[in-house]
Amino acid sequence: MTHLITPVNLLIAIVTLGVGTVKAVAARHKRDWTLRLTASVLITAGMIFLLAAPTVYRAVGTLTHSPNLSALLVPSATLICVAHAHALSQLWREDRRDPASLRRTAARWGPFYGSAIVAMTVLYFHAPLGEAAPLRFAAEYAPVPEVVAFHIVYWIALITTVVVTVRECWQLSIPGRPDFVEDLRRCIGYFAVALGFDLVNVLLTAIALVGSATGAHSGRSFAESAWLATIASCVAANMALASLVLRSRRAERRDKRALQALHDLVVREDPTVASNPHVLFAPRWSLWTGFDTSFELAIVMTQIHDGCGRLSPWWSPLPSVAVARLYAAEPPQGTPSKGRPDDVWDLTAAQAAATLLHAAQARGEAQAPYPPQVRLSRLPGSDIEIHEDRQHLVLVAQHLSHPRVLRAVDLAGQAQSVGRAS
Repeated sequence: MTHLITPVNLLIAIVTLGVGTVKAVAARHKRDWTLRLTASVLITAGMIFLLAAPTVYRAVGTLTHSPNLSALLVPSATLICVAHAHALSQLWREDRRDPASLRRTAARWGPFYGSAIVAMTVLYFHAPLGEAAPLRFAAEYAPVPEVVAFHIVYWIALITTVVVTVRECWQLSIPGRPDFVEDLRRCIGYFAVALGFDLVNVLLTAIALVGSATGAHSGRSFAESAWLATIASCVAANMALASLVLRSRRAERRDKRALQALHDLVVREDPTVASNPHVLFAPRWSLWTGFDTSFELAIVMTQIHDGCGRLSPWWSPLPSVAVARLYAAEPPQGTPSKGRPDDVWDLTAAQAAATLLHAAQARGEAQAPYPPQVRLSRLPGSDIEIHEDRQHLVLVAQHLSHPRVLRAVDLAGQAQSVGRAS
């Protein structure tokens, strides 16, 4: 099995280290803790598979004059990976993302992880070990008390953190748009499976340790098979990260397309400026970040907010009132989850869309700005939570062509014309 595992380990190590490096470079630009932890856990996981490859295992032992040093480095790095997953589970919880909560979590769990790794290090260097035993360390040195204690410390630390992290994942209460919540829950499910395979590794290694200590010949086979569980854990963890990234990127591209109509409405091109704001809607490729849709989407949203602010001198309360009256007369039956514009309905988003349409028309007709006393001071929906801003803007964009919104804008224009005539 060693000949089969070696190329598999090296392949996984190369791919994981490569992706982790790309994520690390991207994290330098975005300065996001979740992205940084993702990059760190990928690089650490890649090092685990690299060190566990029998060829590298022996080479590290030869260079350091400690033939089984990788048997210490691999479980230590595994605990660091699980600690990363634990930290990610905290960042996914809105009530624990603030710096004070994160510091409390680090102060509580940091000594636990650190003491486990220190204890394993002391036991390893105190143990009378001989020649290298890649993938069979537990079975080969089962009679050594320090090796038994080494694995017990590792298992206690790993099982504790896995159970705590899985419990945290399943107790998550995730705010935000339903599609993102569903994507994140699928990612968490893959993470739970990955951590479960780590427990399978513990079980198989324990069987190998006990079997070898009692003289059974199957200990080596179980020790090698335990690494298959680690490979499965890595695959599941990478599926979790890849699933979230791909689904998030697809949603970002969809929302960017949906926001183009709103962007076109509120962002007025300045002929004196060489850059064209609509270039943002053309896909761009970056060597380090791929199609950086999240960055471009953030720019689009920023420009939309700026454009809405520039329309504020023409914010009239009439379109919002007209939308409310039409809604009261005939409440729509659709929901915001449906795709056709005439099926999408959200009262606040509809009022914002009507207000912006009316304001853009007034500015386009070169009307004088409205006096402050008759002008809306705040756009409908401006008091929403930050994590709901993107979903709200998409809904506003979808309502721009809604029949009721268009009707409300017409009614507001008629009322304004009557007011000016009188």
